[in-house]
Amino acid sequence: MIQPVTQLPVELEQRFDGMRLANESLMFSQRYEEARKGFQQMYEILLQRQPAGARYHKGYPLHQIGMTFLLEGKSPDALRYFILAHIEDLLLQKEGEEDKADRMPASKNLRGVYKVPESALRQLKEIARNKKRMGEVVQDPNVIFDELARGRPAPEVAKPAETPDVSEERRKPGKFESDWKRRVFVGGSYLKHYSEINQIKKVCKELGYDPVIAFEFEMPPGKIHHHALMLLHECSKAIFEVTEHVGQLMEIERLRDYQVEVLIVCQVNAPLSEMLDALLESQDYEVKRYSRPEELEKLVKGFLSHTTTPNHEYPTGAR
Repeated sequence: MIQPVTQLPVELEQRFDGMRLANESLMFSQRYEEARKGFQQMYEILLQRQPAGARYHKGYPLHQIGMTFLLEGKSPDALRYFILAHIEDLLLQKEGEEDKADRMPASKNLRGVYKVPESALRQLKEIARNKKRMGEVVQDPNVIFDELARGRPAPEVAKPAETPDVSEERRKPGKFESDWKRRVFVGGSYLKHYSEINQIKKVCKELGYDPVIAFEFEMPPGKIHHHALMLLHECSKAIFEVTEHVGQLMEIERLRDYQVEVLIVCQVNAPLSEMLDALLESQDYEVKRYSRPEELEKLVKGFLSHTTTPNHEYPTGAR
């Protein structure tokens, strides 16, 4: 059985479209507390306006609340919201098809960023499946979380093996303690593919490179693309994850001007936008496809290892 998911009324869908754009814009401008309040409002509206005996899918605002905490350097606070978003994704699937939720952003963050053990995730899956089997419509994901947690905080429930490496202190453009040859610009959608960006970052650091990621730097409002290009110009290499089109065109078309070596990766079967596809063809750039984290790691290591390998000591403070 599938949890009855009701289509949003047109007026509510239109309202949410505006709220999504506004809140994501606040996130891009690093105004995380304001964005978090906006996503919390979206969640409360969905929770309160669900029809009796049915439910609205609430994974998006819960995941974005988690992202505001994570990008703000408050990863313990983010964990509970990623769990709640994952519960929503599990409830979205038909009974017996809960594994489909594993490919969604919340699950990828729990697995790839926090390294939550499979045993904890299986428990969530089993509870969600049993609710469906019994015909219970779960409108509030906290019901499932509380059933599993029994009063314990999220870190004790999920038992994460890692704490995401995100500092509350922003890096400053132009102030590097690493050599130019050791800097790698990392671009992509951190709203949907943070796990992949985090994996690229870790591989870079393991090989002695300084991963330069725009959201880790101070970004004045309205100057996001301007500062992203500044950061790109400060790097000798770049890695772009283009599964989700988030405006990478501007940076990619400047690669040759800046003489930056590049690796462009994309998940298997993910379509490229027509504009991106045309740009890559005109620049004669090849897209490397991957389906699993191990394949992404292999691509990144191969790219960074084919050039002169730097000293493996990571520079103090260059984070």
